[in-house]
Amino acid sequence: MPVRFRWLGYVCFEFILPSGKVLVVDPYIDHSPTAPIGSDEVTGADYIALTHGHYDHVTDVGTLYRRFHSKVILSREIAEPLARAFTIDLGDLVRVSAGDRLHFADLRIEVKRGQHINLLPPLRRAYRRVLKKDPDPDWSWQEIQREMEKALNLAPKAETAALLERLDQAGVIGGEQLNFLFQTEDHLRLFFFSSGPEEHLRSVIGDVQAHALFLQLGGTDPEKMADFAALSGAPLIIPTHHDNAGPEGAHQRAKAFSELLSKRSSSRVIDIEHGKWYEIAAVCREV
Repeated sequence: MPVRFRWLGYVCFEFILPSGKVLVVDPYIDHSPTAPIGSDEVTGADYIALTHGHYDHVTDVGTLYRRFHSKVILSREIAEPLARAFTIDLGDLVRVSAGDRLHFADLRIEVKRGQHINLLPPLRRAYRRVLKKDPDPDWSWQEIQREMEKALNLAPKAETAALLERLDQAGVIGGEQLNFLFQTEDHLRLFFFSSGPEEHLRSVIGDVQAHALFLQLGGTDPEKMADFAALSGAPLIIPTHHDNAGPEGAHQRAKAFSELLSKRSSSRVIDIEHGKWYEIAAVCREV
């Protein structure tokens, strides 16, 4: 049976497994500027997998956990702080590190090593593009982001600001960056690569033999990511985290990436739309 999935913005995806259970990756919904639905419209969350602990990957963990009593799969470094922030029972946390393997009745998960992208270069480029000047060379990426938000009047709403403060007080950090290989009970392999194209990760992406690769485009070098996509050998490539400039910007980036990949591989890039359901089996199609 196929897997059904929909993109809920940024790196948040909802998967309906052949068993009928639901996997949610990096739940960032109610506070997200690009989420097409609210967290109350998510169909389920039997499993929640977190690639790392930054706020735009975790804000709805508590909401979904309370509603569906989820198993939350996350790095050991962020487990207890996240449990404090969202009042999650420690017994419902599945703490993992790169190299671990999990076996549920309907889902196998291999945890692969990753590395968070260096946010300074893409944020400096965005600052120059949007504000037509260079940021202070001594600013951190957080300072650049705050200055952009102020200039564009995009400061977090009061509710979001309060949540960010709660995460900070609980000590939630990025933690170990994880990539996940999900294998369904009928052996469909979906690889979630939420990292940059670092040389030491070439063997990771080259060895997984996935049927579909969910690949981070946001903040990464598109030429290098096209090389990584080709190296994976996955017939289907689904871009992620490339909608910071909105849906139209996401389509433009997916199209440009598809053109780059076509010179290296016969893999097909799926230019997914927010909130639409797709199926993955032998092919990926909208439903």
